[in-house]
Order: sequence, then structure tokens, then C-alpha cells
Amino acid sequence: MPHAGYEISDTTRYTGVEACVISTKAWEVADEIRNCTGMIACLKPEDDAELQQSNRDFSVMYSQRRDSNCLFLGPARFMNHDCGSNCRFIGLGPNGITFKVLRRIEIGEELTVFYGPHYFGTNNCECRCLTCET
Repeated sequence: MPHAGYEISDTTRYTGVEACVISTKAWEVADEIRNCTGMIACLKPEDDAELQQSNRDFSVMYSQRRDSNCLFLGPARFMNHDCGSNCRFIGLGPNGITFKVLRRIEIGEELTVFYGPHYFGTNNCECRCLTCET
């Protein structure tokens, strides 16, 4: 989508080469990045166990509303975590996710979202985001 306002790119900030989402336009506070969406699909316990054993690289997130691990599908799954993120998750229908901008974002800046306070260990003690690094 040439006018989506973002592109999927790559980063070596973490372990090896991973995907990230880079802004291709300036975003203002409260903008919704409606073209960067994702869907969640709840996993049955046996499917979750199989994914964990197979060591496949799928985006799995825990849904408190559904009390279940879910596959996170779509381009939104490439949005990386930062404790001082520039976006936040917002619901889009019963299974959809998109993002709302929290602070001005410049062209070329990585779009990030806060995954939660314990996603990277207790109090995110294992977090390697840019905010925690500085």
C-alpha cells in the first residue's frame, strides 16, 4: 500500500535480522494508523503446545479478555515493543487490532507499541528496547 503511512522493514537491533515497522509519513498525536492492522485467532491448548514444541516463529500474544494465547496475524504483528512507545494498541472490531499515535512521529522513525509491564520478565527486567537501553 503506497500511501499506508508505514512500511515493513528490517532491523538488527535485537537478535539477528527481524522485521520492524517504519513510518513513511509524519504522524500526529491521536492519529489512527488504520492501514496497519492485525487479527487475533485464539489457540486451542493443544495447538499452543505444538507451536511451542516446534519452535516456529509465529507471533503469539496472550489475550486477557479471552484468557488464551492467540496468534497475532497481519502487518501489525511486526510492530516492535518499546517501554516509551509512540503508539498504543486499539481494538478494531471483535478480533482486530490497530494503533493510535501517542506522540508526533517523523518520517523514517520506527513505530513502536508497549506490549505490557511483564512481557519481557517481571517489570520487563529483560527488555532491550531503545528506552530501556538509554
